[in-house]
Amino acid sequence: MTRYLEEFIKKRSSIDYLIALSTLDVISGTVKNRLKILSLIISHCFYIYFLLNHVKNVIISQININFMWTFLILLLVSDYVAIMILNGFKKKNFHRLIQNIQELFEEKEEDEELDGILKNHLMMVLKIFNLLQRWEMRLGFILTIFAGINFRLNEDLGLVLEIPFITSENIFWRESQYIFQTAFGLVTAYNMISINLGISFLGLAIISEFNILTDYMKVLHEKIKTEPKFFRKIIKRHCSVIENVNLLNDIISESSFMQIFANCVIFLFGFSFLMKSSYSFANYMILAAGLMLSIHVCVLGHFIRIKAYKLSDTLYLTNWYELSLVDQKTFLIILGMAQREYGLKAAGMYDVTLYTLVQISNIGFSYCAILYSLCL
Repeated sequence: MTRYLEEFIKKRSSIDYLIALSTLDVISGTVKNRLKILSLIISHCFYIYFLLNHVKNVIISQININFMWTFLILLLVSDYVAIMILNGFKKKNFHRLIQNIQELFEEKEEDEELDGILKNHLMMVLKIFNLLQRWEMRLGFILTIFAGINFRLNEDLGLVLEIPFITSENIFWRESQYIFQTAFGLVTAYNMISINLGISFLGLAIISEFNILTDYMKVLHEKIKTEPKFFRKIIKRHCSVIENVNLLNDIISESSFMQIFANCVIFLFGFSFLMKSSYSFANYMILAAGLMLSIHVCVLGHFIRIKAYKLSDTLYLTNWYELSLVDQKTFLIILGMAQREYGLKAAGMYDVTLYTLVQISNIGFSYCAILYSLCL
């Protein structure tokens, strides 16, 4: 068994849990994971109910910064609940893609150079995933705890949830509500980051497959002399890459659109709050939350598009004219396929790249600047 396959098997249970959470799969998996996912679902239902209850009571009296924060948090939580429900209808695509990725890790090349290419890129996937899993979760928890403390110390922010049927004015109960608020925030952050990590692993595996195929193409002229069937490996891997990109695109099509839309709204309010009070830590927190909402999918989409474009150039620069006539015909078909643009699209219409994230930031800031100048 290869080293990268051993490492993948170690992480497989964690990856399966992230996929199960993303698709609301409480039927399969271990009992522990099913209970965990079920408890998260129940927690989100209570959180949304408490937020709606607060919105209903606050909107009657006045619309202030506390109401706006409650609305934004409600939008964020509802957005991810909707994403999980949408993903539930795409379980087959998730399972098919993860199966394709497992087959990639199970591959073993007899040629030492080709085996080195596989090992380098697949181990890099696992290293990056471990790094993201370790630090993104910690960063999310630290920011959420700081936000909870800031909401307690800032009277303008205060409580964004309201637990019904209990109207006690006891100071202990009031302080307990802030603890509940922070706890719900931590659960939401954990859920949001876990879903993002699951998608990140799928995207990283596809990017690594692009890198492997590109490196295979670079040694095509050398290897085809000693291994006549080497070109078939390239064709098979090229078809596999395109299939996996299409699967991932289908998985994130609607969810990425919802994330980008929510991101635009959050940036709009975030820049508005920042212009009004640039010294408030909470205003920077909302921009950080908006950035974490969709940056992972934008980064993945950006790199997948770059790798697909680079692959097209690598194919064109190979000495394809030295291949046999049969292989030349097949190669030209593959080259024609590679000329197409491959990447992630939100709702099948908008490119999901870092440029999209920058455009969203510009739109949010521009609208805020216009509204702020009109209010002066």
